[in-house]
Amino acid sequence: MRPGAPAPSDLAYYGDTSTVELPTSTKAGEIVTLRFTTFGGGCINPGSVDVELSGLRAEVRPYLEKPPAEQPDTVVCLADLRMDWRVAHLRFERPGEATVRIIGHASPEDRPVVLERKLRVTP
Repeated sequence: MRPGAPAPSDLAYYGDTSTVELPTSTKAGEIVTLRFTTFGGGCINPGSVDVELSGLRAEVRPYLEKPPAEQPDTVVCLADLRMDWRVAHLRFERPGEATVRIIGHASPEDRPVVLERKLRVTP
């Protein structure tokens, strides 16, 4: 990851996995709320959540914020662990089975992780 680039949030941490809340169904054209947790703590805080919708597919990418690397001696970070609730709003315009993918990171394994859920969209 290059300095200043957004980093993906942790969806898995030492074997624990994010909690995901998503209704099992929604109506076409209505907004549905996706809630999920990411792991943080110390100086790692929740950042933005990007959502990309295409037909009956949604890709949700949560990011984290870290202190600037150029001033490491001026920041004190505690060794606490937090689970932060994140929110994304989705709207599927046509009926069918929608796939929602939350794309993030697993620590300390340093690998990508994808959590996938299905959602029935009715007329």
